[in-house]
Amino acid sequence: MVFLKAILFILWNLLAGFLIVFTIKAMIFFPRKELFFFHKKIPFTPGFAYRKKDWLINKIRKMLSDYLKDCSSNNENTKVAEWENKVYQKAWNKFEFVDKIKLFPAKWRDNIHHFFALIFYELTKQFLRTFVPYLMKKYYLNKYVELVSQKLDVDIILGYFNKYVYKFLLIFSLSFFFLVGFGNMILYLIIH
Repeated sequence: MVFLKAILFILWNLLAGFLIVFTIKAMIFFPRKELFFFHKKIPFTPGFAYRKKDWLINKIRKMLSDYLKDCSSNNENTKVAEWENKVYQKAWNKFEFVDKIKLFPAKWRDNIHHFFALIFYELTKQFLRTFVPYLMKKYYLNKYVELVSQKLDVDIILGYFNKYVYKFLLIFSLSFFFLVGFGNMILYLIIH
């Protein structure tokens, strides 16, 4: 009878190891839809992966929309304007050797320095504000976002998770908890 009680340590630890890994999987993938209890949404429903899929698609849509707004805006506080200013500053730093040419007067050197930096600024401005939006419209980038939204199936991700993560995590967890339970069983038998 003492030995049967000792075996319960192993079974109890194996159950704990299984429940930990299964709880992780359940929080990520289950339930698939929102659940309600007396017309109130139950927290953490749907599962993390299902919630974040919608969040990711909405985030991509918002980023594209913000980019197009920034391209049409003349405001200096937009991301596109910041990128253009960074390119100007980097070009300015790269062409500092012009200031060291003593052949020209200082005013000419400053104008040449500014001219070269301005060329890169304008190229970047044209690329970011006209060419990239043109490509986005020509290749229907919004339709690709919709396609990703439709094709990004969480069930496929669940299959990969089960095949490559869950199986190995479960084996590791059960092995670890088996050893802990076996150690507890030995200690129980020695003490008892």
